[in-house]
Amino acid sequence: MYDRQVTEGQILTFGVSGMLYRNGLIMYDHQTESLWSHILGRGISGGNQGTQLTMIAALQTDWRTWKELHPETLVVSPEHFGRDVYTSYYLRPDAGVLGRATNPGENLGTKEYVIGLRLGGEVKAYPFSVLSQQPVVNDVVADIPVAVFFDKGTASGAVFNRELDDGTVLTFVPGDASRAANDDQTQSEWDIFTGRAIAGPLKDTQLTQVPITYAFWFGWADYHPQGTVYDSTQ
Repeated sequence: MYDRQVTEGQILTFGVSGMLYRNGLIMYDHQTESLWSHILGRGISGGNQGTQLTMIAALQTDWRTWKELHPETLVVSPEHFGRDVYTSYYLRPDAGVLGRATNPGENLGTKEYVIGLRLGGEVKAYPFSVLSQQPVVNDVVADIPVAVFFDKGTASGAVFNRELDDGTVLTFVPGDASRAANDDQTQSEWDIFTGRAIAGPLKDTQLTQVPITYAFWFGWADYHPQGTVYDSTQ
């Protein structure tokens, strides 16, 4: 998700160009007809070439979970949608029209889902297969301490900065519930989707959410061939 406002006086509206770049969707803006990479959020041709959209932290999850978190949410009527024409594509092992960039150092399936993180100039991927076994990850990316939370039941993940305003860096462990984590420092309980403490000494403390990208491994690797992959054994 991106902020569409590129300057103080200009808010762009986007459409789908029908083109692909490295198997990724290419958007265009109606104002200048510039082309944009969806994965990068960056203008790749036209008057806005080189312009970078600001990422917005968001959560991709199932409808039931979202409705529990945000009961007042409005949704586009399902009547506007038909059959998902990409169902068979999801099931096939091939990457798509153009193949994918090879990354022989990583033993991941072509269509392995990853949470992609771009932070402070560093790029890192967290495979769903690893997160399913390790749903709470304490990591440091670009010298920033982050917590990666994952719920296997809904295939939903979120990333938060685990440093508090007073400089305390928390270390998290899985909680008793699927959507909960606890910090070692105070034993407070946290909602992994909102990053808010829901019980304990730190109740109502809010962690800062970090924007992420959900992607197939081949798509992420195509755009970030020099990125690293989280390894739970390290």
